[in-house]
Amino acid sequence: MQKKLLIFSLAFLLIGAPLMAAPMLLEMGVAEMIDEPAVTITVSEKTVTVNGAQGETLEVVSLTGRPVASYKIESPSQRVELNLAKGCYILKVGKVVRKISIR
Repeated sequence: MQKKLLIFSLAFLLIGAPLMAAPMLLEMGVAEMIDEPAVTITVSEKTVTVNGAQGETLEVVSLTGRPVASYKIESPSQRVELNLAKGCYILKVGKVVRKISIR
């Protein structure tokens, strides 16, 4: 009797857990898509294009962690000319981070 109860309990947990977790995962994914627009950073030589980050700040940081520059993003799609020396830098807008190389 105890063996049947144990098997039934394990089967319920294995089958029921994914079914109970799925609505929570869907709910979280939908909330993220609604709350935060997709921010993209694209780089072409010394020109950076930032999309979907209106009102935020583009931060440029050296690989040693020293802040190099910052630019206010004022439109939904904004281009920024970087006047930087050759080297590698980190770009950050909100939660989006990109490593770039200036040649």
